[in-house]
Amino acid sequence: MFDNNSIIGFMHFKTFSDVVEYLDSFSYKDKSLSPGALRGERLDRMRHILKRIGNPEESFTSYHLAGSKGKGSTAAFLSSALTVAGEKCGLYLSPHLVDYRERFTLSGKFFSDEEYIQCAEKLYSMMEGFTVPEGLGSESPSTFEMYTSYAYLLFKETGCTSAVIETGLGGRLDATNTLSSRVSILTPIELEHTQILGSTIEEIANEKAKIIKKNQLVFVSRQSEEARKVFISEAERQNSEIYFLFDELEDFSYQEKKDFTSCSAKFKDGTSYSLKLKMKGEVQAENALLAILVLKKLKLFKEKTIEALENTTLPGRFEEVDYKSSRIVFDVAHTKRSMENTVNTFTSIYGENNVLIFSSLDGKDTLSMLELLIPHFEKVIISRPGVFKISYPDKIYKMAKELSPEKNILLIEDSSSALEEATANLGERSILVTGSFYLAGAIKEVMV
Repeated sequence: MFDNNSIIGFMHFKTFSDVVEYLDSFSYKDKSLSPGALRGERLDRMRHILKRIGNPEESFTSYHLAGSKGKGSTAAFLSSALTVAGEKCGLYLSPHLVDYRERFTLSGKFFSDEEYIQCAEKLYSMMEGFTVPEGLGSESPSTFEMYTSYAYLLFKETGCTSAVIETGLGGRLDATNTLSSRVSILTPIELEHTQILGSTIEEIANEKAKIIKKNQLVFVSRQSEEARKVFISEAERQNSEIYFLFDELEDFSYQEKKDFTSCSAKFKDGTSYSLKLKMKGEVQAENALLAILVLKKLKLFKEKTIEALENTTLPGRFEEVDYKSSRIVFDVAHTKRSMENTVNTFTSIYGENNVLIFSSLDGKDTLSMLELLIPHFEKVIISRPGVFKISYPDKIYKMAKELSPEKNILLIEDSSSALEEATANLGERSILVTGSFYLAGAIKEVMV
């Protein structure tokens, strides 16, 4: 726990907003190089930073996740289960939807404001005067390096015994890959960030596979054969034992209900489980079962594990919100397969001919997502997913119109105007907001 006597004198932070401003001040500033130019040095950079602040990541048992989709939800399920197993469990996710504190939580619950602020004071003090050694790119840490350092220090200073850590981008060169984790967990691989991670499933899977450490247990959810081969090869190279969820299952079924997703599974060891999950969709059922597999193999499955999984929620994962007289569903699906799940879940509950607000970041498989979505909606609004990431709403609009020239498709980049249009004359219809974390966050902000 924090030693209040260790922070003396002038306080640099009065609110958590001050903390965010400090962490964000480290955003990439050297415009003479592309943002990806420093990726090759990223782990060495991060190791120097962690050494500077006393290697806080060594103070807790860590569980590391990578994947194209589902890693945040799987991380949330696992952290909830570890909590009922008696752990004080930190959870580090990115990005957030509305509140930066969503990135740094105690198994999904916010730490106290005092803890957030005192940790920032300690980080500020330890990092004062620090520069990255010459030859490793920009002498100033990046924002994500500082977010990650802050998370690790927060978990250490608040006495966390374990932490579930989600990679930010890829795996091999991600700042989180400085962990000596207890297990590695790999969720489904799809084409994403192709300009950085590679243009094929094999290339992207190889980037993700590099979170696997020597002599670990490795747990893997549903994968294509191309990704599966990559993970097996890397596990063999690291002398690590690998478990694929669907190799361990004898039977699996799920059913969508109005208020929950019902699923049941029988493992090949004879154990069976039935769950009623607050997080809806087939993929969430698979994520919960992946967490169960991890817990079983580590002998951490407890009496209250199922209850903990059933009650786990996460912002933006098929999150249903009543707004004025409208029902709005936020889902941060941004890959083809995850969008299939979102469409199936949404239409099974709300039917056809509703209203869609959609956008996508540059580098995503936007065309495939539009092909899945557009046929099911009466009105489609293309908007802008915030201002922090590159997106081209005009190009997405043209793409959508070419797919369905007869459909009522509108380009409304401003989030407030897009929401106003979506709710106008809505009647009995509902609204789906999907395609990007940043779009969901932008729409949520104007609802407040």
